[in-house]
Amino acid sequence: MMKTLSEAVKSDEPDVALRMAFAAYSGLVDVTGEETLALIVLLNLTLKRVEVESLTSRSSAKALLQDDDHVSSCLQEVRWLHSHNVKYPDTRVQAQRVLCGGLPVNGEVLGSAHCERRLGWSHNSSMVNKAKLFCAGFIWEGASTCLAECVAHDQGVWRKAFRSLGVTKPQFDSWREFINQAMNTDRFPVDVSDYSKQVRFPWGNDYLAITPVVSCAVQAQIQQLHTQRIGRFRTITHGHPASVGDLTSSKGGNVSVLNYPLFISQYKRRTLSQSRAGKVASGKPVFNVGAVLNKRFMGVLDGLTHLQKELTLRQRRRHRVALIRQLRRGLADWLLPIMEWRDSVQNDADNEIIATEPERSLLCAPLADNPKLLRQVNQRFHETLQSAGFSKSEYAYHPKLLEPVSNQLRWILNGLGEKNDAEATSSIDVIHLENLRVFDALSLANPYLVGIPSLTALWGFVHAYERKLKSLLDQRVGFTGVAWHIREYSAVSGLKLPGLTLERKRSDHLKRTGIIESTHCDVVMDLVICVNPDCLAHESRDELVELVKAALPSRFAGGTLQPPSLYESKSWCSLRSSQSLYQRISRLPAAGRWICPSVTTPKSFEGLCELTELDKDLKPVMVGYQLLEEPTERPNSVSPAHAYAEPLIGLCDCKSPIDIRLKGEKYFNATCFWKMDVVGGSILMRRA
Repeated sequence: MMKTLSEAVKSDEPDVALRMAFAAYSGLVDVTGEETLALIVLLNLTLKRVEVESLTSRSSAKALLQDDDHVSSCLQEVRWLHSHNVKYPDTRVQAQRVLCGGLPVNGEVLGSAHCERRLGWSHNSSMVNKAKLFCAGFIWEGASTCLAECVAHDQGVWRKAFRSLGVTKPQFDSWREFINQAMNTDRFPVDVSDYSKQVRFPWGNDYLAITPVVSCAVQAQIQQLHTQRIGRFRTITHGHPASVGDLTSSKGGNVSVLNYPLFISQYKRRTLSQSRAGKVASGKPVFNVGAVLNKRFMGVLDGLTHLQKELTLRQRRRHRVALIRQLRRGLADWLLPIMEWRDSVQNDADNEIIATEPERSLLCAPLADNPKLLRQVNQRFHETLQSAGFSKSEYAYHPKLLEPVSNQLRWILNGLGEKNDAEATSSIDVIHLENLRVFDALSLANPYLVGIPSLTALWGFVHAYERKLKSLLDQRVGFTGVAWHIREYSAVSGLKLPGLTLERKRSDHLKRTGIIESTHCDVVMDLVICVNPDCLAHESRDELVELVKAALPSRFAGGTLQPPSLYESKSWCSLRSSQSLYQRISRLPAAGRWICPSVTTPKSFEGLCELTELDKDLKPVMVGYQLLEEPTERPNSVSPAHAYAEPLIGLCDCKSPIDIRLKGEKYFNATCFWKMDVVGGSILMRRA
């Protein structure tokens, strides 16, 4: 990435370097002190490649400035300078732009406020080159800007640069006046385009319609991170890139987005006990060996054995505490298949247990305060390291690991062996929905991110559920939070053919829109919805369950939602107290993940990528929207109030069922539920 214009000119291929320096996806180039050269390059960039011999040709630049028609067409494109691209990804949106000032920084989430300021362009695809003169971004005197802003502010250095290429004072003044008028006219669309998406959110006593628009600054930042190979990405392809905007055009239609899907194993087995017993019979380990032999866990063991490398006592203590937590998590994952088997055996007393030690003791013996079992499990752990090869066997029975490993195993076994003596109550606190199947849910949560479906879509489902249940019960029902557990997640390949829609201009004409690439996934999930305890207290439980089932929405995150079939489960919907709920969810399958609010808050997109590499359980997720303006009335809005907004990205913590089981009911109730809040002009999903 070039830092100054002179570095680009002195490179082996100056034209290639200069085109990249002023490309919408690359880092901004510093032109301070080289204003005339920058103006020459920008003028020559308005021509096609075959029409210009060198981007530094002064004679070519002067000739272009003398061509009034050429300069006039370049000036016209200043009207389509924007901060957020209304035409992304649907190019049918016409004659609209969003040009807003700086947004407040929200410390919980990431948006354009955390990026270097960038402006972009999108209009007629045939004008993509001519727009580069006044719309291409660069750094000047330490600030991000473009030639349109420099001319509008009447910077003397730039006036001098134009004069050196033959521009007269009256010409420059007329251009400056035109640019000022163009940049300050229609900074937001007057009406909502028929082709712009709208999302409704509760707002006061009514609803607010939001049109999501993509930020040029965030998109450019993601392209640069991909070039630097920081983070994980995939490509979204656009068929007519020049029509979408300057960034999409400069990338040839191949726009990079963050790619953080869930990786959840799917088991195909007869029964759990038969599967585990078959492993024992064939001599395979039942423990999750991969949890303690992976590179990440080896790094934890290495850190515990080399704590003396830290500089201060405070640093050593903090580092040790962090490593002990990771050690405990790894050991819990190692034990998880056995605990799953134990639950299955306890649920079916007729199961014949075929196992050796310590597996048999883990299945039958009490777990808490069992020194013999602790010794057996501790020994098996070190034997696993011994048999794993030279690089890993050095940690087996290591003097500095004996005590922390034994202590964490004791803590885990005691936690798993604790009995829940809470009295069952008949109160209804939650609605528990199990094994819901969603087909073709949108995994492109927002224009920046592929992975877990949007959390705003989750709350949209909950809100639709609440509205429908209110209409059936004919009374006030309040949903105050939702916990989300994903049992299975699988990406769906291929493009989706858009459905037929009616054209607004011709109400009798059905038309299929062009294909815009998106990504989808199939999900099997559980939902726990917190209910206001008073609203369901006066209903018969059996009748109430049937009404709750009938109110279930059929859509989730753009996909089709279906309850499990009758031969799979008849009791997929239940009304529970919080105590009976925890007894149920503590025995969920090991492969699934709870999508929980994270206490970790990234400070930048680069920091977000680094955090997700350090902790694989952290995933970026779509958490809400930042309003770009005060809500106002607009024609074609689906609600009385409308606003343009940009998507926001945060972090979620994908916790395994063993984490929830070990930390208890209070931890689950305090950390796993989401709700929607309006915070300082942002609509966010936060911890309930």
